[in-house]
Amino acid sequence: MIRRPRRVVPATIVALVLLAAAVLTAWSCVQVLLGQTPIVPFAALATAAAGLTWTAVPVLVAAGVLGVVGIVLIVVAIVPGRPTVLALADRSWDHPQAAAGATRRSITSAVKAAASGVSGVDRASVALSGRIVTATVHTPLRAEPELTEQVRTAVAARLDDIAPARPLRVRVRTTAARSS
Repeated sequence: MIRRPRRVVPATIVALVLLAAAVLTAWSCVQVLLGQTPIVPFAALATAAAGLTWTAVPVLVAAGVLGVVGIVLIVVAIVPGRPTVLALADRSWDHPQAAAGATRRSITSAVKAAASGVSGVDRASVALSGRIVTATVHTPLRAEPELTEQVRTAVAARLDDIAPARPLRVRVRTTAARSS
């Protein structure tokens, strides 16, 4: 169970560019039918295009730019994004086909609560990138190795409770308040 995000941003950009080109063309066509001067001068474009050959520099540059944009869009469409739902370990012996998952957001909020619950931690923030959970804790005390180890233990225990199918590594950063 790995749901991946859709490619919304590239698809939206391409759709907006195509929509703008279609609206501009339709608007110019309506202006020509009404006898007005069009926004896009079709006659000037046709004259300029008639003077070009396939080996002309502007044609080759435009083809190269469009080719690169096309390749980038294909790569963006093919390369999978990061999972939005992480699979959990199968703990159900009664239903071996059952699958469960947890969102990245729910995992980070649970880990943040565990890190914040450690004595001596003022506030905590958690980031989940790839298979690494990074907990950054702020303490009004001096940064001590014991506090870092307590946070690491609390975060690891919480992750054991959640039980992701693939284990996550824990990284802890401790930031101490500056003394005056």
